[in-house]
Amino acid sequence: MKTLKRLVMMMAVLTPAVLSAQPTDAEEVSSEATHFPVAEDVATPEAIVTAAYESIMRAPGERYDWDRFRSLFLPQANLIPNTEQSGGKFTVLSPEDFIARVDPGTNVGGPNDRGFAEEAVHNVVEEYGDIAHVFSHYQKHFWDDAQILGRGINTFQLVRNEGRWWIVGIAWDEETGAGPIPSRYRGETADG
Repeated sequence: MKTLKRLVMMMAVLTPAVLSAQPTDAEEVSSEATHFPVAEDVATPEAIVTAAYESIMRAPGERYDWDRFRSLFLPQANLIPNTEQSGGKFTVLSPEDFIARVDPGTNVGGPNDRGFAEEAVHNVVEEYGDIAHVFSHYQKHFWDDAQILGRGINTFQLVRNEGRWWIVGIAWDEETGAGPIPSRYRGETADG
């Protein structure tokens, strides 16, 4: 029930932001206003979530694929980190804000550069018409290291427009603050 309350709260926060970000006739959403995506990246809800994870993964010495990352989002999209990652403050980031927050701290090519990987463990996809929601259980670790640095859930809100999927928003929380991930989001039955 606590998870349902959190989901309802997140949607209450995201819905006004999404509605207020609706383009006027003069600023119609089009691929011309954004970076061009790879068609396979935006073909399905599952594909765009996979592409989002892959765009923020990098081997030591390599940079993040920010152009690919940008191509997945509506320009008005919101990214909302858990409050533990924001010093206890509720923060709403644009895709560009997220890049500015992550990129400077990557230490690319430095002596402590261990790369980064975050990947989906299990996705629960809900789709209706031109909207979709993906609850994605993820884990993160250094590039070639099996030690898990953290686990959590990314909740992706998606819309389909112009024959492709777009990320409208992502909010996330981690086990450190939210507690263990429920079995239904780990891809397990209640029995195990």
